[in-house]
Parts: sequence; C-alpha cells; structure tokens
Amino acid sequence: MAERFERFYRGYGRFLALLGAFSGLITFAIMWLIVANALMRKSFNQPIQGTYEITESALVLLVFLSLAYTQFQRGHIRVTLLSRHLPMRHQHRLYMAVLTIGCLFFAWCAYASFGDAVQSYKLGEQEWGLLRFPLWPMKISIFVGVLLLSLQFLLDAIRQAFVSAGQLAAVGDEP
Repeated sequence: MAERFERFYRGYGRFLALLGAFSGLITFAIMWLIVANALMRKSFNQPIQGTYEITESALVLLVFLSLAYTQFQRGHIRVTLLSRHLPMRHQHRLYMAVLTIGCLFFAWCAYASFGDAVQSYKLGEQEWGLLRFPLWPMKISIFVGVLLLSLQFLLDAIRQAFVSAGQLAAVGDEP
C-alpha cells in the first residue's frame, strides 16, 4: 500500500512541477512585458496598453498555481524551534497534526474562493482599466491553487503517517 501511495505521490509531484514551470514562464513573460513597457515609454513615449492589468492578473496565476509545488518541495517556512527538542514520535504526531490543520484550512479557502469565482461569473465581473476582461478565470485559478495546496497537505499527512508507521523510509528533512 505504501509503495502505491508513494508512486501516486511522486506522480502528483510531477504534475505540480509542470504547474511550477508554467508559473516560471509567467514570471518570465511578466518580466519581458514590464521591460518592453518601460522601453516603449522611455523611447517612444508610447507605453504598452494594459500592462498593469495583464501583470496584475498574471501575478494571481503565478502565485496560486505554484503554492502546492512549493509545499511539495518543502519550500514554505517552517519553524522548529520548540518541536525539534521533542522525541521523534511526538515530532511525527505534531507534524501530522499541523499538516491536517493546513489541509482543512486550505480546503476552507478553496470552498470560499469557489463561491467567489461562481459569483464573479454570474455577475459578469470585469477588470476595469485600459483592458476589460472577465475576472472569474483568475478567481478560478485561486480556487484551483488553494485546492491543490489542500490536497498536497493531505497527501503529506498521509505520507507522514506511513513514515511514522515505519512503512516508508523517512525522506529529506521530515521529522
């Protein structure tokens, strides 16, 4: 059972890596758009229309589509000042509890953001500026991002349970 779960976990991680690479491409595109906008403004006094709106929306994709991959890579900030002094058994249990709380919190965030995205779609909410476009796709990306993060926390908690039970070798920096 643990080996099948580990294969699924690693496959899910590859999917998250693709989303992380996509977020990296978005970062690159934002960078080029801002540079091009600055050059056009300085050289020809003709900034690229809609740069602000495009960048604003792209940042939503960039941040939320990379959250779960960052968790998969253990890239989020962890404070172990007190927990590292506990016996290993208690560290595992505490870590599982924290992962479960993270899963529940981000599941709640996903629920709330889905409702917000549906309402945005129903209302036809739009970005107002030089470019007008619907906001619901960006709000759906927030939902997808926090849902994937919640799932990652859940998978990490299950994986930690396997580590605690000794069915899986402890990996990396896990307690």
